[in-house]
Amino acid sequence: GTCVAKCPEFEIAERDYQNLLEPFEKDQDGNVDPEKCVKAYRRSAAGVEQPLPSDVRTPEALMSTLDYLIDETLTNNSLEQCHAFVRDRTRSIRQDFTLQNVRDITAVAAHERIARFHILCLHEMCEVDRFSMQQELEQLNKVLLSLTEFYDDLREEGIESENEAEFRAYHLISHIRDQELARQAQTLPIHIFRHPYMKRALELHALSQRNNEIMETSSRRNKPENIEASQNYYTKLFKLIADDQTSFLMACMMECHFSDIRKGALKAMNTAYLVKASGVPVEHVRRVLAYDSSKQLLEELMLYGMPVDM
Repeated sequence: GTCVAKCPEFEIAERDYQNLLEPFEKDQDGNVDPEKCVKAYRRSAAGVEQPLPSDVRTPEALMSTLDYLIDETLTNNSLEQCHAFVRDRTRSIRQDFTLQNVRDITAVAAHERIARFHILCLHEMCEVDRFSMQQELEQLNKVLLSLTEFYDDLREEGIESENEAEFRAYHLISHIRDQELARQAQTLPIHIFRHPYMKRALELHALSQRNNEIMETSSRRNKPENIEASQNYYTKLFKLIADDQTSFLMACMMECHFSDIRKGALKAMNTAYLVKASGVPVEHVRRVLAYDSSKQLLEELMLYGMPVDM
């Protein structure tokens, strides 16, 4: 790529003509501001020609664009206001790296910052109506997968990445019920495998396993397997998530799994506590499973048809 701006000139003119500019790309009078325009993501499609070099940003331009999105757009607007814009533009940054097959330390640094953005959004945006956790996780997993490939490639060149353990840990937590990924972690270099981030991620992974999945139904297709040795130790799991040694972003990622973890915990309690006779002890369960409120817990208990003991 040869473009050194945040957005190619042709795209600015094209989107201005088609009235496709975002509010963040306009001046106070509502007119296009070339200094604020950021290249948008474009889906690959059959019959669409490869972009010209002048429409692809250099690695340096991609880093300065990412700086702008974080230091200006995110700083001066609420996350709810600018999330969709930043999400699309960071996707475009990744696309330009891919088009040029850039997999060096610059690409690593950019992808790490983009991954942190997605993880933060999973927590901060989870109660916003139009926010899709599934779509956010989809993009995050693509970023994390790219990072694991970058780390492997750089290691073959003798280059170590400072934050590798952190993002390997996020990748493992994102696939919290994937046994193969946990096995692959054992093949990592010893300094990565024994890093505090990886050790905590492996602890969370182990405590998140269940042995009470219903496996016979067609809806179980491609779902996690039962781990027969699992103790359903959900109490310790939530204590570990709240522990000071668990990073904020790691806890944000675990939040995505709360619904599934709590479902397994309630199924275990349904058997262990003789619920049909005495009901679910609401306050105790709320505390153990870290629900924000008793109301939230009661709604789920009603969903599962479990009696309660207030």
